[in-house]
Amino acid sequence: MALTRRQYLGRIGRVGGVGAAALLGGCASNQQPDSESVSVRIGSKPFAEQKILGSLAYQRLQSVDWIRAVDEIGSGNSLSNWEATAAGEQHLYWEYTGTAWMQLPPRHETRITAPNSLYERVQSDAHSQQLQLAEPASFSNEYVIVADATWAEQTGVSTISELATHLRDVDRIPGIAVNEEFFHRQDGWPGLASYYDVRAEERNPRVRDVHRYVYRTDLRATRARPSPDCKRVRNRSPLDRSTITVLKDDRDYFLPYQPAPTAYAPLIDDHPGIFEELSPVVSALDKPTMRNLNKQVLIDGDHPFAVATRFLNEEVAADA
Repeated sequence: MALTRRQYLGRIGRVGGVGAAALLGGCASNQQPDSESVSVRIGSKPFAEQKILGSLAYQRLQSVDWIRAVDEIGSGNSLSNWEATAAGEQHLYWEYTGTAWMQLPPRHETRITAPNSLYERVQSDAHSQQLQLAEPASFSNEYVIVADATWAEQTGVSTISELATHLRDVDRIPGIAVNEEFFHRQDGWPGLASYYDVRAEERNPRVRDVHRYVYRTDLRATRARPSPDCKRVRNRSPLDRSTITVLKDDRDYFLPYQPAPTAYAPLIDDHPGIFEELSPVVSALDKPTMRNLNKQVLIDGDHPFAVATRFLNEEVAADA
């Protein structure tokens, strides 16, 4: 049975938490910038990757002697975390550039697919709202549309444009599944269907939790009815790629979704060392690394806090 974070913290406290804290502390700068320590409340959204990222930030900052890190990881959606951080009720969480651009105030419709340009525009929006974004990680957590590999080979569908054409030309509409968030969000299914000219009568996917197909997939069940032929997933998926075909976003609908530490701007203005302490963590996160960290939680069943601890000790400490 998976441990709660409290149970996990209790366990490492009994069997070596002091050693772990000492190692993490040794790889971060501990110079005291002023006479008083600084409280940093760290949040995240509730899904696995966000809990991992939140735990990485929490543990890294907790190891710095002038920072009092406060764990508020795992609650709220993008908007509530953004607004709480802008108000100073929370101090830091990780937000994705594409989400900030399309979903968060002031919300834009212009599509910017160059990662650096998107980051600069999001950073400008953030500044106007008492927020600052650190440099983002190199990986992009954009959405992808995937199809059962056998179905894709039989139909010749390899791009989203070809999927849209296939939907218009065939009598039997293939099963398409998306989760509820993607079904409703502005940069999700409604925008994708309109952008790729999927006709209204063919825009009704099944709304279900597709993550069970992605992260804990019985490959035989994936190919059997009533499993969908196509589904929307995040590009962080550790699913065996030999069983699926990722449909090429040939008209560049999906924006880059690079995660960046996002913080209450007055706090960073006063204590820029907070972002400096997180910089080695951000630099260590590429796409294969993040997929592996997600796999450890979603497939292996490890606790996000434990996964973060190992990564900081084995990867970030080694590079320090």
